[in-house]
Amino acid sequence: MNSEAKPQTHQAKARLKAARSIFELADVNKDGFITFDEVPKLLIETNKLITDEQYVPTKEEIDCWINMTDLNKDKKVSIHEFEVLILKALQAQGIDLDGQ
Repeated sequence: MNSEAKPQTHQAKARLKAARSIFELADVNKDGFITFDEVPKLLIETNKLITDEQYVPTKEEIDCWINMTDLNKDKKVSIHEFEVLILKALQAQGIDLDGQ
């Protein structure tokens, strides 16, 4: 069982590292937060990781993403809030996080 957890833990760490890089890329003004105007870049960069298709997020998708990710409802997303979203997604995919 331990041999199965290690690859999943490595996979989780790799995805978190990639997520942090995307966060930093999307945080255009480097204030440590992603705001409404920065969300499209984040969604577009994330989409590029999974498809070659052109994607332009709608206002509704941006609002939905902020509402889902902004835990303290201050209309901006911190790296911590973003990591919580990523960890939840990894857990939903059945990726083991306990070995971190």
